Amino acid sequence: MTIMKIMYPNIEGEFKKMKLVRILFLILISLALIAFMPGSKNVKKPIYLNTSYSFKERAADLVSRMTLEEKQSQLGNTMPPIPRLGINPYDFWGEALHGVLGRNNNSGMTATSFPNSVAVGSTWDPELIKRETKVISDEARGFNHDLIFTLTYWSPVIEPARDPRWGRTAETFGEDPFLVSQIGKGFIQGLMGDNPVYLKAVPCGKHYLANNTEFNRHTGSADMDERDMREYYLLPYRTLIKENNLPAIMTAYSAVNGVPMSASKFFVDTIARETYGLDGYITGDCGAINDIVTGHHYAKSNEEAAAMGLKSGVDIDCGGVYQAHTIAAIEKGLLTEGDIDKALVNIFSIRMRIGEFDPQNIVPYAGIKPSIINNPSHNDLAVEVGTKTPVLLKNNVVGNTDIKALPLNTKSIKKIAVFGPQADKVELGDYSGEVEPSLKITPLAGIQNYIKQNRLNTEVIFKSGGNTERKNDFFTLINFSTIEKDATVKEYDATKFDAAAKGLITSARFGRSSVRGIKDGDWVSYNNINITDLDSIKFNMNVFANGGVIDVRVGSVTGNILASKKVESDYVGGFRAFRTIVTIPVKINTLGLSGPQNIFFIFREPEAPVTDEETLDLAASADVALIFVGTDQRTGREESDRFSLALPGNQYDLIKSVASVNHNTIVVMQTMGMVEVEQFKNNPNIPGILWTGYNGQAQGTAMTKILFGEVNPGGKLNVTWHKSVNDLPDFND
Repeated sequence: MTIMKIMYPNIEGEFKKMKLVRILFLILISLALIAFMPGSKNVKKPIYLNTSYSFKERAADLVSRMTLEEKQSQLGNTMPPIPRLGINPYDFWGEALHGVLGRNNNSGMTATSFPNSVAVGSTWDPELIKRETKVISDEARGFNHDLIFTLTYWSPVIEPARDPRWGRTAETFGEDPFLVSQIGKGFIQGLMGDNPVYLKAVPCGKHYLANNTEFNRHTGSADMDERDMREYYLLPYRTLIKENNLPAIMTAYSAVNGVPMSASKFFVDTIARETYGLDGYITGDCGAINDIVTGHHYAKSNEEAAAMGLKSGVDIDCGGVYQAHTIAAIEKGLLTEGDIDKALVNIFSIRMRIGEFDPQNIVPYAGIKPSIINNPSHNDLAVEVGTKTPVLLKNNVVGNTDIKALPLNTKSIKKIAVFGPQADKVELGDYSGEVEPSLKITPLAGIQNYIKQNRLNTEVIFKSGGNTERKNDFFTLINFSTIEKDATVKEYDATKFDAAAKGLITSARFGRSSVRGIKDGDWVSYNNINITDLDSIKFNMNVFANGGVIDVRVGSVTGNILASKKVESDYVGGFRAFRTIVTIPVKINTLGLSGPQNIFFIFREPEAPVTDEETLDLAASADVALIFVGTDQRTGREESDRFSLALPGNQYDLIKSVASVNHNTIVVMQTMGMVEVEQFKNNPNIPGILWTGYNGQAQGTAMTKILFGEVNPGGKLNVTWHKSVNDLPDFND
């Protein structure tokens, strides 16, 4: 120190100055820490909570604060919380196709159920649909009042229904891309709300692109030329994204021109984002990323599939691939962390646009309370929409009179006979939530209520007389084996047939191929089957509902019969009523034939019961017979195309039989799309025919108003009505 003093005479003063500076610095730091402690009015908000920044800037800031493991956890439809960042659990998967479908916190709760998509498409009225989805979004906000857990809804379906056999025709607005665009416009505007900053709820257009079959949606490819793609399939997406700011789309399971949609950078990024300007998020359908590996065999591993999906622009994997394999994909050099960040910014921008991270007092829709759900005015709107969807297909005069069949003449009609499997049933269709029991009005109840309310002296009698048992795809054949008298067994893949009836297809699902699309009278043939010493044949197949009959013939469809076997399911109840039969032994009578032969399997549906005498007596005693017929969830739906366009069950026989004894028979059809009507449309004893899609919770009230003339049916057809399924091209076309 002495030496320091000699060299620096003012050293002590300098040290004192340094101590002072250090003390002042520590004081300033302390004051700063105090100033920015929690609860202080001077706390500086992180950018992701600061509403003066854009949603994208805020989302980018939030994502930058996550660890890599946290980032991976947020790439699925179900997103766990990150408490340290104030991120709550959230589920991107919500459904609101024609009413809020209970999921997550609102599971089991009721909501207003409106007519389904194919029904509202026939209104040709976008403003009416906008009013409907305004109500749906009100109820959605009501469910999310206390905590936002799902305001992103995977609706609407904006794929045009090009082929009426498509199992999801009921979920579409029609077959014309312009009509679909306009009804879709009303749908998304009502759901999103009209605030320039916040979204009321978030619609998602699906299934991008050209998803028009169910039987091969996990493995197949929709192959088309450029014009077909752009003028037909892309048009609704182009319109709704460019002109109406659709904020989300869902990629389909299927491929287009050989490339799985969720791996197509051209369609997802170049077309949807860069060309059309999609500003929001893109999700894959549930399991679509996994299908890149297991269905299409386009990628060899889950890591490759995750990389393909994220690089193409699919932000969310409704499945487990992203959330389990994304980090591994980075480690293998297939992805960068920036690829993940890009997806997460899209995801969290949407979550911020619904107001999840902002004070409720600045979010215009946060004040909508749960009491809005099932408001009486919502049922009134369901009735109104239900009166504007039905289409009047026929209205002739009754018998030798000059009075048309509709509306019903309450002065002359004293007895109404009501028939049909849909008469005392409310069929809501796919993606409908629970409905308040008191608001579910069947056609029969609607008629009875109308007569009571108007104090009419009219008797109503009812007998169903019909059923909607499945009449197409009642068998799906997987394989069969021949068993010789010495117990020698030879196995055959049933999908390797040499010839088949028109319309039969082969389909692979869960690693197992089968013959699909079997209708009454369809057949498959196999050449050079050795029947020398043949004892029996065993079939491995799925059997739906009441099953049917298998005939084994030789040489041709009408050749000598070697065996016949009635096959029934041992379980009936719901649309998935089937059993997988490992062994169905069919004893063979070779008729003295031997050697290699061409064998034909002919499939026949079980005989429908004839209309009973009691039904006919009731019909004959009435002034008018109303028959309510249609399809249901067993006829066709997601994962289940309908390969026949016929009314299921015994409904044709019911219509024909009732009309034979009552010259004033009116047929009301409520179906998933068009059905074949050639059997009865020109019947002179059927002067009136009406059609609608699944017409919502108030379908009985709405149809009654039409039948009795309170309102005119305003619907117009939105799909082509083909005479026969035989007029359609191959389902793979």
